[in-house]
Amino acid sequence: MNASENLIINNNDRVLRRVMYLDPNFIKPDGIPASSSFTLKKDSSGALEKGLSVDVERFTSPEISIKDVTKYRLFALSVEFIRQINLDCISDSVEGNSAHALIIGNISKPQARKLASHSSRLHYPD
Repeated sequence: MNASENLIINNNDRVLRRVMYLDPNFIKPDGIPASSSFTLKKDSSGALEKGLSVDVERFTSPEISIKDVTKYRLFALSVEFIRQINLDCISDSVEGNSAHALIIGNISKPQARKLASHSSRLHYPD
């Protein structure tokens, strides 16, 4: 599959979000992601990201999605839950990662808290 092909993302899919697990700004002491792990960031020009970067689990593997096991851990979210809170998940295949997708919509602080609290950690690599 090439980067120009968009995948259909179903409600029963899960998406994987990489979270910096050693930074207390992104992971709470109890191991739950902070809401900051699910907020849009600004690029170098000051513009907000188009959406939260995720990978569709059924099109990838933890080994591929995590990219750097020394910095990140993976957290999964149900696409159905994402859509229930009035956000959406759309395919955004990029060169080298056809599983890439974006969580889009009004990702406010309360929405980011919901995403963080409903995510579940994949136990990879540990």
